[in-house]
Amino acid sequence: MPELITDLDAIRRLALANRDAFEILRHQLEAMDGLDDAPLDAFVEAVAAPISAAIDCTQCGNCCRSLHVYVTPADAQRLAEGLHVPLDSIETNYIDHETAADEGEWGVLRARPCAFLRGKLCSIYQQRPDSCRRYPQFTPDFRWTLADMINGTALCPIIYHVLSEIVHRVDAGELKEA
Repeated sequence: MPELITDLDAIRRLALANRDAFEILRHQLEAMDGLDDAPLDAFVEAVAAPISAAIDCTQCGNCCRSLHVYVTPADAQRLAEGLHVPLDSIETNYIDHETAADEGEWGVLRARPCAFLRGKLCSIYQQRPDSCRRYPQFTPDFRWTLADMINGTALCPIIYHVLSEIVHRVDAGELKEA
């Protein structure tokens, strides 16, 4: 695997420069009617695994500074228990239900950057919401979430490198319809 760039300024420039290639990939995958989602998702996971393992998110934290963090009732309970505060205090001080409802979600953390971010590290790592635990999440349904992933290429080195590698492999013919 080539050296993975993690400098956020470089990632933003590269993401912009490669946006057309990512959009072409999206259109190619949407047009591949003979390719079931399960094999595509397995292909994506195989590409993503070594890249995700090679990039240390604790050296970045850009997602924590930039994204909305959606939370579930279970996330709020875990936060309350981990912070040793009442659940209603978590909901009052940290969770916005109204904004989340507009997105069809239960709750979203109010602050951006995340109120629990300390430098580049999560101060509630063991109690962090499930959406944080899964980020970046490429599957299931990679083909149908690719538009969102493309928007994330300028934000996250992992997303950028995974999509770049997928473009390279698709161009090399490694992914075929059945």
